[in-house]
Amino acid sequence: AGGLMVPLNKRYLVIDLVQQLGLEVVLVSRNYLGSINHTLLTAEVLRYRKIPVAGIIFNGEENASSEDFIVKYTGLRRLPSIRQEADFCKDTVAAYAEQFKGHL
Repeated sequence: AGGLMVPLNKRYLVIDLVQQLGLEVVLVSRNYLGSINHTLLTAEVLRYRKIPVAGIIFNGEENASSEDFIVKYTGLRRLPSIRQEADFCKDTVAAYAEQFKGHL
């Protein structure tokens, strides 16, 4: 969706819709400069708004120390990772769907 704090219109954000619909979310984090801060802030606003989180997915190149810190600090359940894919086609989606079975 582009992020929880993305505007839907002049008055509402994506997080407002998530909260109103009572949805559980999966937090996705990627390794880049500032990602720990971004991920922790997102986890904090979800906690503040009492929005349930099913877990966290790390997307892209692995950074074990950052990922371990985020999981330990937030207490979120680590879900299978999604790696950078050259082509995100139907077969790729099917392979990840199989990987996620039993985790959500």
